[in-house]
Amino acid sequence: MHVDISRRLYQKGDSAVAFKIIPSKKHKGIVISNKLKKELKRDLKINENYPKLCAIYIYYLINKDLDLFDNLVICDDEIYSEVKKYLDLLFEKNKIYSKKFITSLHKFREILGDQKIRSYADNMANIYRRKASKPLRRQQKGIPLNIIEVNYQKVKEKWEILK
Repeated sequence: MHVDISRRLYQKGDSAVAFKIIPSKKHKGIVISNKLKKELKRDLKINENYPKLCAIYIYYLINKDLDLFDNLVICDDEIYSEVKKYLDLLFEKNKIYSKKFITSLHKFREILGDQKIRSYADNMANIYRRKASKPLRRQQKGIPLNIIEVNYQKVKEKWEILK
């Protein structure tokens, strides 16, 4: 499984976090609207802690699909070691998560010996970012989306856990 972010969380505009499981081609995504990013910056003061926010979104993304993959490759958009630290805290008591092999895209490239390899979820994250905010009838053209709804309250709940 690969996880990628389209448009970094500190940039203006909507962002998306998506995963893609390579053999099954299963995918899901979360869209973070610009409005939600502004609310989080204002209320939770996320300005310097984007890896924590990234980990929260990855948590909600893979939480119900832990049994579908063995390896997790996370893009290097945020500092991988910090994202991993926060993910470990969020999945602290989860035995299924503890058995997974989790690595960064950089390390994955070193393992394969191919520096040009891209995240398999890169295109999916872009598709979610562009299509998910459109009306339902326009979302249905092309690849069907599996959108996970994550609102301010859900992010705030996990943010408080990670303090």
